[in-house]
Amino acid sequence: MEQSALHGNRKVNTKGRGETAMAEVLLIARFVARTGTEVQLRALLQGMLAPTHAEPGCKRYELYESDARGRFFLCETWESQSALDQHMATPHFKRLKQTGGELVSEPFEINFVKMILTDAAAA
Repeated sequence: MEQSALHGNRKVNTKGRGETAMAEVLLIARFVARTGTEVQLRALLQGMLAPTHAEPGCKRYELYESDARGRFFLCETWESQSALDQHMATPHFKRLKQTGGELVSEPFEINFVKMILTDAAAA
């Protein structure tokens, strides 16, 4: 059963969020552009890359575009929940929330994920 909560213009999957404050945080965010706003949403998301890469605690912040028109994904790895919290307080993230909300056809979705290792690597 999926557990999620709406936060502003984003839907956050909160299932399995019991890790400690210093644990590495991996997430995938999904954005679906409203018809006619694909170019603007792409530019807004692309504009997040450079300032986010410069943030302390950002280990990975990659933007992907689906072959399904208007669908974008951010794959992120943060040093800790604290680093992610600091990212969400930056002016460029606040601009994404405000401006991005006008460009998407549904609330953007954030899924916190964990890597699944092979049996040998997990042992």
